[in-house]
Amino acid sequence: MLKSNKVNLLISIVCAIALWAYITTVVNPETERTISSIPVELVNIDALNDRGFTVDEGTAYLVDIAVRGARSEVAKLTASDFRATADMTGYRKGANAVPVNITLPNEIELTQVRPESIPVTVVDLITVFKPVRLEFEESFPRGQEPGFIEIIPDEMEVSGVTDLVDSVDYIRALVKTGELTEEISTFRVDVYAIDKDGQPVYNISLSQPSVEITGALCTTKVVPLRIETIGEPREDIEITDMYIPSYIIVRGVKEVIEGLEEVECRPVDLTDIIFTEEIPVEPISLPSGVEVADGSRTLAVRVEVQGIATREFEFTADMIEIINLEENLSGHVNTGRVVVTVLAPPDVITGVIREDLRLYVDATDFHRAVSAVEMEVVAECSQEVKKIIIEPQKVRVTIIRD
Repeated sequence: MLKSNKVNLLISIVCAIALWAYITTVVNPETERTISSIPVELVNIDALNDRGFTVDEGTAYLVDIAVRGARSEVAKLTASDFRATADMTGYRKGANAVPVNITLPNEIELTQVRPESIPVTVVDLITVFKPVRLEFEESFPRGQEPGFIEIIPDEMEVSGVTDLVDSVDYIRALVKTGELTEEISTFRVDVYAIDKDGQPVYNISLSQPSVEITGALCTTKVVPLRIETIGEPREDIEITDMYIPSYIIVRGVKEVIEGLEEVECRPVDLTDIIFTEEIPVEPISLPSGVEVADGSRTLAVRVEVQGIATREFEFTADMIEIINLEENLSGHVNTGRVVVTVLAPPDVITGVIREDLRLYVDATDFHRAVSAVEMEVVAECSQEVKKIIIEPQKVRVTIIRD
């Protein structure tokens, strides 16, 4: 009986082996298959970055592979079941042939990789700083706009190949309009590199993937503006026109801004103005919780000036009149000469001649003869000039009785 059991066990084992062989060789035989267009991932690029290099990632690298395995397993394989990598550790600047490594699923054998290596160009890595710019997905209701905005950081490192980094204009932080409320809040926003045409720039690295935004949704208001001017322009400068804005747009907390009736600004000093220029408006009386709105960020006082030309004329003593002498008195000027400088715009000064000028001293206060007295010289011009300078300003006059 024992011998019979052993025979039966042996027969069972043989049958099991035969069945397994049948299934593996006939029912599910081993087969080979080609998987195409597997993307190659470049790894350890950080090792290049540490040495001041990077790779020109403008080209997508693809490989085809041949694998072997059980027909049932091989049949269901796709490109996503494999990972193809190229290790960039240790490569130098220039063209390099980098071997491709394939990670396989269990019980699958790799028989071929085409190509076995890929051409990768190692180039210099450059890093520049670009500003972070806040943008909103939608417009805001009339009378409202974002305010008290703070971006941390407000600029960011951009690293990569020269051509791509140079094409970056700014870093965009795109905010959903609904994220801002009337209360100041802080949240994080993902950022993207943008070129001058407003398109994303890929294959570059940013120093961080997001920025911290602080801000609130503010109420806007148009408020009268008070600006004073101080000082006088130099003698050789004439102000021909001046535009002073009469109002400013501000934004802030609704309860505060509703009570704001006027905004005072820093006075505009005309003393040092020598060219036509726009002087930014600087509010000095904004209450806490109020700031200048976007529409008035560039508000300025425009001062238009023109240069003043000069022309000198020399007058002798006999050319200076003595006016308002009493009937029984006469006089003459003893100072030898007087130099008169006329200041006027260039188009006026060219037409000024000596005959347009009249110089005199006023003897109204003198009622008797005097041997010598100093009198101030007065000059008049028939043309419209800016200023007349007389040197010396006083002359010596003798008054005698007739």
